Amino acid sequence: MNTDNVLKIEYDHIDYDDLLRYYSRIFKTRYQNNILELPVDYGEGRMQLLEIPNGLQCLLGDYKVNQNMVFQRTRNEMPFFVLRFDELKEDDENPLAQPRSAACLTSSNFGSHIIYETRGSKIKSLKVKIGEDWLNEFLKTEPAGDKLKSHIYLQSYVFSYEPMDKEYKELLNQVLYPECDERFRLLYLQNRVMLLVERFFTHFIHRMESKPVNIKLPNGDIQRLKEAEQELIRDVTASPSISVLARRVGMSESKLKVCFKEMYGLSVFQYFQRYRMQTAKARLISRKYTIKQISEELGYENVASFSKAFYKVFDQLPTDVAAE
Repeated sequence: MNTDNVLKIEYDHIDYDDLLRYYSRIFKTRYQNNILELPVDYGEGRMQLLEIPNGLQCLLGDYKVNQNMVFQRTRNEMPFFVLRFDELKEDDENPLAQPRSAACLTSSNFGSHIIYETRGSKIKSLKVKIGEDWLNEFLKTEPAGDKLKSHIYLQSYVFSYEPMDKEYKELLNQVLYPECDERFRLLYLQNRVMLLVERFFTHFIHRMESKPVNIKLPNGDIQRLKEAEQELIRDVTASPSISVLARRVGMSESKLKVCFKEMYGLSVFQYFQRYRMQTAKARLISRKYTIKQISEELGYENVASFSKAFYKVFDQLPTDVAAE
């Protein structure tokens, strides 16, 4: 994406109604009846709030992009997940252009989340916000509920991703363009959303079960490790020592090191360093900071040391990202 004339939108909203009101101020357009119609300078189409009877809040998108945009969700301390279903056609005017699509589970636990939308592309999307309380209630009576929940939390530091097949795409279209008896519209939409959720989680647990690694950690240890992860990334300038971290969460140093690696797939230092560089990359993409400013903010003595650390994580230099 050419960074000239790019609209950059940073947000930390959890509630989709609040988020659409925020977007309406940025786009200088009206938001009413849960629908935001994009003004022609930015796009053609709509973003829409959908609140279904079982308590899930969804954000629908169906629009063509007329302005290069970057959406960046910053880290939020309140834990939640977003299950996304996206279909993108990069050149809507080209009948031969093939759309790209994916279903993706993201977590508020893992730094900032950045979405690029390029002028001329066509977006169809559904975002389903899943809070911890809703997930616990939803899974408590399912035979595989505890196993699925454990896998979700253990994988919460990364994105879980899969391409969308024909059935995914048909269900997404049924949510975006419902053909139903209007008297049962919400019931119809809830049914389609839950079919998407059920399908994703079924595929998710099958993938996890097919992996040779068998992670077994008591719930108490998982909670302490989540607390350790929060403490670890509280200050991006310097990580606490293993001894300090272990004392704060009530674990021995050796147990913390072993269990942290088992849960997150990285050592304590590797995890901190990856989060630190994710923060740096988000700053670079925002175009609001120089490389020198970012290196100083993250506690590096000079740009060379920062660049070396950045390259180890992303296999590219900060100057490469800044020039994209």
